[in-house]
Amino acid sequence: MAEKKQGWTTLLMFICVCITVGTVIPIGYAFAVVNAPSTFIRSWIMESALTRYSSRLGESQVTIMMSAVVSIFLIGGMLGAPFAPIFSARLGRRGILMLSGTLILVSCICQLFCRMANSIEMLLLGRLIGGLAAALIYATQPMYFVELAPAELSGSVGVISFDFVLGTEKLWPYALAGSGIFVILGLAPIFWFPESPRFLMSQGRRDKARVELMRLRRDEARVDAEMAEFEVTSDEARQKPTMKQVLCDSKLMMPLIIVSSFHFVQQMSGINAIWFYSVEIFTKSGFSLALSLWLNFTLGFQNFVVALLGPLIMRRVNRRLMMMLSCLFSAISLTLLVIGLKLMLHIQEFSFVCIAFLSLYILSFNVGLGPIPYFIGSEIFEAGPRPTAMALGSFFNWFANFLLGMMFPILNSVIGPFAFLLCAAFCVYGFLLTCRYLPETRNREPKDVAPLMEHGFRSKTK
Repeated sequence: MAEKKQGWTTLLMFICVCITVGTVIPIGYAFAVVNAPSTFIRSWIMESALTRYSSRLGESQVTIMMSAVVSIFLIGGMLGAPFAPIFSARLGRRGILMLSGTLILVSCICQLFCRMANSIEMLLLGRLIGGLAAALIYATQPMYFVELAPAELSGSVGVISFDFVLGTEKLWPYALAGSGIFVILGLAPIFWFPESPRFLMSQGRRDKARVELMRLRRDEARVDAEMAEFEVTSDEARQKPTMKQVLCDSKLMMPLIIVSSFHFVQQMSGINAIWFYSVEIFTKSGFSLALSLWLNFTLGFQNFVVALLGPLIMRRVNRRLMMMLSCLFSAISLTLLVIGLKLMLHIQEFSFVCIAFLSLYILSFNVGLGPIPYFIGSEIFEAGPRPTAMALGSFFNWFANFLLGMMFPILNSVIGPFAFLLCAAFCVYGFLLTCRYLPETRNREPKDVAPLMEHGFRSKTK
């Protein structure tokens, strides 16, 4: 008799909403919140340097300091990613999320009081700690969700940040610290949440794993079946391969390439550059700066709505198809955007066409490139190497984010809109990699998917 499929339960939905509000939204907020009050932060940096160090900073020096404020968050992410598997083995999935929430609150406190203390260093420290927390969250949150959910459920949760709230001269420290509200609201019940049953089994805590699994499933037969599966895989999980062993295992080479590449392509596809460029497109279309910010928010709201459909889409549509379509149409949208941006210089009406291309790109990005990199590692790696693989993917995500942030302004100043062609090229790479090497993972266990990639570049897609 076929096992009855289990959908969303109240507890599982509640956990996903709370963890998303308490960890993912604060990180998305922290990415963008510096943009709107940047003018006021620059002025404060000049004043702080003058009063504390009697040093009058030039415009270029202030620009460097402002770049440091933005990029140190990404540096924190790169530094924190390698530690995720270590903490995962010691603290568990829920424990890491609790630690991350604490780090975000510390980060918020530093940013909230940096102006009162007249300390640029405190602002930088707060951003660095926030990046460390984000790295742990990105490597752990998808894994936690996948390990709590029944096999037939997986997906991702989208976020949005209202990035010009509180962007004023007096209130910008409150804007930077605003993510702490989400942490407090979202993680307040985390002590009541179950730990990952798979993690508990890997620690030899069978009775506790059964109790937690019963809370999640409420079905004795289902629990018995999953516990039997855990028994088979727990020996491998308890071996806890080191990062060196995972990286040197030839059978894991292709899954590692896929996870790392998907994260790298996600950021190099130019999503953050798009948000940087969108306001300029709106202003060149004849809209005021204030209206351009609201139009930018409208695009962000579209991003939010489409991303909210992620769990439904991922439950019903194959991963390979969505990733290929996402990469392909993202590449097409970016190429059309380049053409539109060049023509816009001569024909103003093309600026409205560019807005349409921006909207198409955001839609294309969110159906595959946005969500899939964050959870694909949980679907192609078994329990043992999974934390290391997720951490490696997180590192490449942060590295690509940092690399594009450094490269894009330079390329944009040299070759203008043609800089987006580089992003389109990475989307093409993501399409080809998916088409050739990614097996379908929907409704399949990692133990069934992993053998399909163990022959490296000689693997065949099934």
